[in-house]
Amino acid sequence: GEFNYPTNLTLDREGRLYVMDSMNFRVQIFDPDGKFLRAFGKLGDSFGQFARPKGIGVDSEGHVYVVDSAFNNVQIFDEAGRLLLFFGRFGNKRGEFWLPAGLFIDRTDRIYVADQYNHRVNVFQFMGKSYEERKKKEERGGTPKSGG
Repeated sequence: GEFNYPTNLTLDREGRLYVMDSMNFRVQIFDPDGKFLRAFGKLGDSFGQFARPKGIGVDSEGHVYVVDSAFNNVQIFDEAGRLLLFFGRFGNKRGEFWLPAGLFIDRTDRIYVADQYNHRVNVFQFMGKSYEERKKKEERGGTPKSGG
């Protein structure tokens, strides 16, 4: 792929590379060997579009998270680039951002958002299928793979 101001990178659990191609207003995805797979996104001011995309992350279920500092939110897409949901808005209270600039997702699907002008890092917990598996693991005292 060709880039125009690539700003952030992340890998998914299969080793695919996701590049936030900021000035092309898209996410580009490459296989572990560097072969282009697909891209999604476009410039706009509607849900699912990008104005000032910054950070990018992928959770354990393959959802793609993009921080957009113009919208002061995090948008969550499926692997095909369809918008699933978003969270955040302008402000300084919980769940609000002021020019968010980066994002990181850890192995337990905690979402860290660098909230630049609020001088903080916000932490959110993904509550999908992986979360339910972790809760069951805690209740059983085992691991999801071992079943006990």
